[in-house]
Amino acid sequence: IALDRIAELQGIDIDTDAVRIGAGVSLSRIEHELAGLFPLLDDMLPWFAAKQVKNRATFGGSLGSASPIGDLAPILLALGGSVHLAGPNGVRDLPIDGYFLDYRKTQRHADELIVAVTLPRPRDLVTASYKIAKRQTDDISIVAASYAIRLDRDRRVLDVRLAYGGVAAIPSRAVKTEALLIGEVLGDALVERARASLVAEFAPLSDHRADADYRRALAGNLFAKFVAEKLA
Repeated sequence: IALDRIAELQGIDIDTDAVRIGAGVSLSRIEHELAGLFPLLDDMLPWFAAKQVKNRATFGGSLGSASPIGDLAPILLALGGSVHLAGPNGVRDLPIDGYFLDYRKTQRHADELIVAVTLPRPRDLVTASYKIAKRQTDDISIVAASYAIRLDRDRRVLDVRLAYGGVAAIPSRAVKTEALLIGEVLGDALVERARASLVAEFAPLSDHRADADYRRALAGNLFAKFVAEKLA
């Protein structure tokens, strides 16, 4: 079955609060048709892969492979997105939180198809995505990170989601560090506490791309880079 020929998987529906993206929509289309709507995607897609790959790659394919180092899952996690499934028993809409169960295992049943994802539009969030790889483009990430944070006028953290790929068996949020940040005033001291917390929160593997200590250091340093670049 040529999934790219299924018209129902090719839609992009833009609403005031969210955007639903068909599982068969190419990343090249997303990069152009949604430019400016999601800074997280604007940050990530130029470095995601070569143009030939983005012409074929999709959200459905990325989530279907359930790779722990996929670059798109952290974006969904940072925004609190949803995955839409369909099968013989009907349709299911699942929050991305909890969708990944274990290494390459998800809540999707064997007879279900990913039909779309929904991304809430980040109205009052400061967001950014980062991809660290040996080559800047067309390479598997060592660590991918996506952040979304909401501050009040006193720089107190009202909401925060810190999502990573490449630091665990599944794409994961740094929930312990998020809890540390909530309600606190974002300053240099808090950033250092958060950096140390992120280094301790994950237990990544070592492989030919990078060792575990380097990945842990990246988890903390990328958050500090995010604050310096977006929240200074």
